[in-house]
Amino acid sequence: MKESFAEFIKIYLKGMIPFFMTLVLMLLNFLPTHLPFSHFLRPDISMICIYFWVLYRSDLFGLVSVIILGVASDSLSGTPFGINLFVFLLTYVLTLTYRSYVYAKSFLISWVGFAFILASALICKWLLLSVYYKTFLLLPHIALTFIVTLLIYPLIARLNIMVQNKYLSFDGEIHE
Repeated sequence: MKESFAEFIKIYLKGMIPFFMTLVLMLLNFLPTHLPFSHFLRPDISMICIYFWVLYRSDLFGLVSVIILGVASDSLSGTPFGINLFVFLLTYVLTLTYRSYVYAKSFLISWVGFAFILASALICKWLLLSVYYKTFLLLPHIALTFIVTLLIYPLIARLNIMVQNKYLSFDGEIHE
């Protein structure tokens, strides 16, 4: 049976939900908050979303999505161009590589897997920025980003799980 154009567009837009969800959360993360220590205690929500969607819905969240998000993040963050793009690509590759060890396991295993990938990505980012600025940057900022991002992971993962189960559950639901 032939699908109508409206059905095709509906299916296509549903497939873009992970990308748009990540983009919106990334843009919200860049909004100024004017709270004390908000500059130092800013989680990397984009990394959480990239890890989550590549882990559970790599069919809908591919390399093109990661590249677009990396370019957008580089444009918004003020870091040297290409740093966030490279770190997002590293996260994408590591998540795909170790997906079989984490997929369909408990939430705690997923969280621990994210911790290892996040640590690898942030150390890589620290090294790249240190090389760019020709001096070793302070590690406490990276450590704080790691801790805050790791602590907020359950909240963002739960939000992504709710979106997946409500709008994208044609392949099955994700359980915590």
